[in-house]
Amino acid sequence: MVCRALGQGRQILILRKGGIAEGPRGFEVTDRQFFLFPTYLHQAPSSVVPEWREALAAESVDPSPGRVSISLYAIVSSWLKIASIEKLRALEGAHIWSDEIVSERFKRWSEESVTALLVRVYALPTPVVLDSLPAYAGCKSWITLSEQVSLEGARPVIADEDFERKLAEVRAVTS
Repeated sequence: MVCRALGQGRQILILRKGGIAEGPRGFEVTDRQFFLFPTYLHQAPSSVVPEWREALAAESVDPSPGRVSISLYAIVSSWLKIASIEKLRALEGAHIWSDEIVSERFKRWSEESVTALLVRVYALPTPVVLDSLPAYAGCKSWITLSEQVSLEGARPVIADEDFERKLAEVRAVTS
């Protein structure tokens, strides 16, 4: 669902705590450019704000088991660790997560924080469908695709001025 919100320009940030595969160090920004890999793990209507619940219900089942469709690419503009629940809550409206999920992710594990990645998202001209390999499975932040995916013809999902405005809004509430 977050991929959809990013692809529609609804949000420019990704909130990450880390997946189980990251181990005790938690989430780290290891790649400044990446494809958005849609998953169907951990999706529940209560995890998103009310206006996105109907869309989540419609998208809660993997439409093509054994295959994955890649249509979005992201470039990390910047990132910051948010170690204050108040600053994290001030981002309400800048993402689709419900307040419950934001609080749960912030408090998960021993360190109370999340990483906010501010990303510029690009849509591929045509989605690329790949086999969903076992190496892609599980709760991970980063995977390496088994094949090259071309960026030729990719276009930003929102205009430059809108991206800059959203960046300024996020930075204003987190600084």
